Amino acid sequence: MNKSNAMALLLVAAACAPGFAQAQEKTQAPAKASAAQSRIERFCAQEHGKAEHEGKVGAVLAGHLHLTDAQKAAFKEFEDARAKAIDTVKARLCASKPDTSTFEARLNLHQVFLEDRLEMLKAENPKLIAFYNSLDPDQKAKFDRISRHMRKRR
Repeated sequence: MNKSNAMALLLVAAACAPGFAQAQEKTQAPAKASAAQSRIERFCAQEHGKAEHEGKVGAVLAGHLHLTDAQKAAFKEFEDARAKAIDTVKARLCASKPDTSTFEARLNLHQVFLEDRLEMLKAENPKLIAFYNSLDPDQKAKFDRISRHMRKRR
């Protein structure tokens, strides 16, 4: 291929690229919006089955750490604070049925999720810290090993 043919091909490709990118973005945007919307719908349709799971986690944790009644109560307070925070976020999200049709809307929704997660942490962290502080040094060491293992599994 000579230089003039290569240059012509390059110019045609450059001229078509913006139109191709816009067409590709238009076809991908509905798919992204649909995927985000379906995740929200699944989240809103789910019952709060996490409470049952967290109850099992609490029972396993109590067994491994040999928690006292006071420590079990402190852990229950943490679980209750977490469940309340999740229910609050879920109610707010599911009542508003956010728009996910544009990139900006999805970005705003992501910001709302992060802000809600921060509020959840502010609500549940004091309870978790109180529980952790009620543990003796051996229990803390076991708790730390369990939490490291759980983080690795995620």
